[in-house]
Amino acid sequence: MGIKWTDPAVITRTSKVFGAFTMVLTGVALWDVLSTLWFEWQILSGKRKWKWPMTIYFIARLAMLSHIFAITINRNALSEVPCKELTFMSKFCDVVGTCASSLILVLRTRAVWHRNRKVTVLMGLLFLGQIAMWSQTFRFSKAQWNQTRMLCDVLSTAPRMMMVGVWGYTMIFDFIILVVCVYQLISHVSSTLGKVLLRDGIAYFCAAFVANLLQTIFAGLQLNPVMNIMFLPFALVVSVIAATTVFRNVFTAYDAFSNDTGHSGNSGHSSSRHHEGSVLRTGARILFKHNTTITTKAMSENEISLAGYSRKKSDVEAGAVSVRKEDDGDGEHRPDTEVNGTPEKRQNL
Repeated sequence: MGIKWTDPAVITRTSKVFGAFTMVLTGVALWDVLSTLWFEWQILSGKRKWKWPMTIYFIARLAMLSHIFAITINRNALSEVPCKELTFMSKFCDVVGTCASSLILVLRTRAVWHRNRKVTVLMGLLFLGQIAMWSQTFRFSKAQWNQTRMLCDVLSTAPRMMMVGVWGYTMIFDFIILVVCVYQLISHVSSTLGKVLLRDGIAYFCAAFVANLLQTIFAGLQLNPVMNIMFLPFALVVSVIAATTVFRNVFTAYDAFSNDTGHSGNSGHSSSRHHEGSVLRTGARILFKHNTTITTKAMSENEISLAGYSRKKSDVEAGAVSVRKEDDGDGEHRPDTEVNGTPEKRQNL
């Protein structure tokens, strides 16, 4: 005989499982935040240059923590809690966290494509569509305090087709981001940052796809109100952790590159004006180029942009580094600087 999922006793048991599951996710979310506090501290202390996409990074992290804490408080309440407010907070943070995660990848894809207008418009329209889809789910989420069970009982969630549509749209959106980004990166796979972005993009898609697929399946089954949202916090935690990891890895990849160039610059070898190397920008644009010279050039079509300045790394024997400041659209002139075997003033990210 099959399980009668709408039976009150079954709903009670699944609610306990959901509560235990959210406690595990709370631990995972806290572990991720605490283990990467060094990055936030570098930003807040001014050691790493502030860039506006970092705002989205912080919003995604705060939304993840707020969402998971709201559910944890609800499932482990010692006295009556405001169910309406907690439910709204949980839902709002879920929407913000999911959309912020996608936006991080949208901005990364736009940077890889040199801020191409067609790609920007495509990504922008898809992102607005995601916001519109998610905003429709607010009015359906309802909960009521249950004095016997000492928690907020989930009374209703969004209709089946809406939930499947929202999560399906998110999965398709992530897939489009992956395809567009990989298409541009595949020709730069030999460069260090190209490998990082390609690896992280595929890893993000796989992690987010599995998490969102589980939530889509349970939302489509409509077993009971609790089972409908069983994997909702899981999908958010996985998406935010994956997206913010991609964001951090761009900066840490640059840090490793910068250390290598600094070491080579002090090695005492003679410099070469023509060599094979790569250019890396971090921030608003990422720039890769092979078979380049130290002299300043305008960005060519085979470059990938992503920062406020760029460096050129020569062969190990060359010991020459060129730092090229560029205009990121703010109207401020950025001079060129060349370094040959002697470290010069560095620009922080």
